Amino acid sequence: KIGLKDENELKENLKKNLNAQYDQALKQIEKKELMDVLDKNHQFDLPEGILDEEFHTIWHRLEHAKKDNKLDDDDKNLSEAELKKRYKKISERRVKLALLIQFIAKEEKISISEKELTDGMINYSSQYPGQEKQILEYFKKNPSSIESIRGPLLEQKVIDNIVSKAKLSKHKLTIDAYNKLQDKVFKVTEEN
Repeated sequence: KIGLKDENELKENLKKNLNAQYDQALKQIEKKELMDVLDKNHQFDLPEGILDEEFHTIWHRLEHAKKDNKLDDDDKNLSEAELKKRYKKISERRVKLALLIQFIAKEEKISISEKELTDGMINYSSQYPGQEKQILEYFKKNPSSIESIRGPLLEQKVIDNIVSKAKLSKHKLTIDAYNKLQDKVFKVTEEN
């Protein structure tokens, strides 16, 4: 018994959960496509220091993944030179998009309130049942770690702001159409 009245309530809960999962996945697709447009439509010089720092952070993670045999399938057959080329492009994109998000947030006067930040920390800590208190304590003792919460929250607010101003059309998708869209948007290619 899982606290549900009957089979209909179970079906309704399953339907709600599936819809929530699809909505979340579609939001990720929307975000990726928006980021692709921002990346493509904005060209400017990027600060070398930030670029180097971002590349080294990514490369460090890649080295650990290699050592632990947890390298992405897309990366396994690439030479070190090809990997460096791929991850330099990724670090350039990340830095560019982070700077664009900051610029748009400033221009649109978008910020994260203390309540949003607190809610974000609580939401993050709830992903680790039984460790919530320790995680919240960690945030209190290490204020700079709060940026790992603030950054994604600000990014999402900026994205929501842009989407709210965009002229979008909604379409119903079959599961096949959804899967094709997801494959197309998240497919790793040389351009990515």
